Amino acid sequence: MKYFALLIFAVLPIMSCSGNDDSVTENPKPAEKEVYSFEYKSYSVQSISAYKGPSGQKTDPSESYLKNYWSTYQEPSWKKISLDLKTNSLQLISGTSADKTYSMKIEKDSIFINENNEYSFIGIFNKSDVSFTLKRSFRYIKKMPRENVNALTISQKAIFGIIGYQDLFGKGVFNNPSEMTETGDDILWSNIDYYYKNL
Repeated sequence: MKYFALLIFAVLPIMSCSGNDDSVTENPKPAEKEVYSFEYKSYSVQSISAYKGPSGQKTDPSESYLKNYWSTYQEPSWKKISLDLKTNSLQLISGTSADKTYSMKIEKDSIFINENNEYSFIGIFNKSDVSFTLKRSFRYIKKMPRENVNALTISQKAIFGIIGYQDLFGKGVFNNPSEMTETGDDILWSNIDYYYKNL
């Protein structure tokens, strides 16, 4: 009987505590990924615009026309992209000495890289389906010699981002299409998206 009473006194505190179990089970959020690796998957030509002299007429050429000016447009220079949110850096990887690393910033889903101390739009990082779209543009300008200027001017460049009419006209060579008065005067630009999937 003595032992039975001791047993009851020993069990009572345990029983009273067990009914007061307000422990909260924590579901820790998984750590957010900070480094993403992407591999090139496909491309899509978003636009092609062309103007030709002697009347500065606008044409809307097909994609096959682009090969005459930019033969390598179907394949990006970089097969892989690494996006590091911890160090705010983006690396374009070709597997050769052409690899490039940029400091970058993100605004919503848009990625901007720091080139020559100013930020330029380079693409879209889609966090929900973990993909990256690299935006590239190509521009070609040819100005035939004029009576008072014998020099032929040719300029071609592939850049990051998106370009349009306002980036080609009024920037030095031709102010508008009506100045394309010679046969051979030529302006073409194209915007291309390169799609990368998560590795």
